[in-house]
Amino acid sequence: MAEDVTPGPREALPAPTPRPVEGEEAAATPTAVVPPPTRSDRARKSAFRGRFVAVYFVLAIVVGVAIGGLAVTLSSPKKHTAKPASQVFTSSASGELGAIELADNVQRSYRGNDGAPFADIVATRNTLQDGNLGLLRVRYQVIQPGDASSDRDSRILVPDDAIQYSLCGSGSNCQIPGTATALRGALLRREALELAVRTFQHDAAVDNVVVFLRPFQPPQGTSFEGYALMLSRNQVQRDEPSLLTDPITKTLPGAGTKMTQNLITAEQGRKIDELTRPHLYLYRYQLIGGRDALMELQPAA
Repeated sequence: MAEDVTPGPREALPAPTPRPVEGEEAAATPTAVVPPPTRSDRARKSAFRGRFVAVYFVLAIVVGVAIGGLAVTLSSPKKHTAKPASQVFTSSASGELGAIELADNVQRSYRGNDGAPFADIVATRNTLQDGNLGLLRVRYQVIQPGDASSDRDSRILVPDDAIQYSLCGSGSNCQIPGTATALRGALLRREALELAVRTFQHDAAVDNVVVFLRPFQPPQGTSFEGYALMLSRNQVQRDEPSLLTDPITKTLPGAGTKMTQNLITAEQGRKIDELTRPHLYLYRYQLIGGRDALMELQPAA
């Protein structure tokens, strides 16, 4: 058999890599020629650079001011906001219970020079002990001057809702230890006035307040038991209405805070005398009907 001489497929030969012609590569990637900047280009760049510097300068100033302010704030001592002045104590009750609360509060405010309580205060209704551990209601108050010659010279009060306070020092016969002075007497009358005024202001139903000043001894040779400060709401409204309407701190500066005789100025002493003298009396009692009592009041000289 004749051998098949039909030519078979040939393997493809790799294409020869073309060799660049000398100088061809340089022509394919030519070097870009940058034209020189024009005058307008230089102006724009200069303006942009100027604006950038200005903004940076302003930011630097702002940051510097902020840092300086923070440093001052941190280095400055803290300022404490002043607290508002505490309000004067107000009783949570009315009537006799409210008077007892008020008496306790005022007693803690008034002090002697040694820091001890100036005087003890007892608050009750307008009553009188009958000597047998019983109480008599004081139904009437009769105000009569020492030189009265007839009943027309007297004034009769019939309290409907009255409170009384008794001030007593820690010494014998309710005396306050130490030497009696005019300032100490002014402090005692101031305390009595504060009790009366605050009672009227807090309890609108109370129409009469009596404060017994037991440290003040009555004149010798008289039948009077002692001195008392008596205020009638009607009389105060007529003669001194500001006592009922003005804050107690205006009438008596420092009310509600620690008070001693050394804190009373000459001007305050005159004001205390002016406000209390019309209401200062010598007092004594009479029994009427076996169940009630009458209080006789004589204006003190």
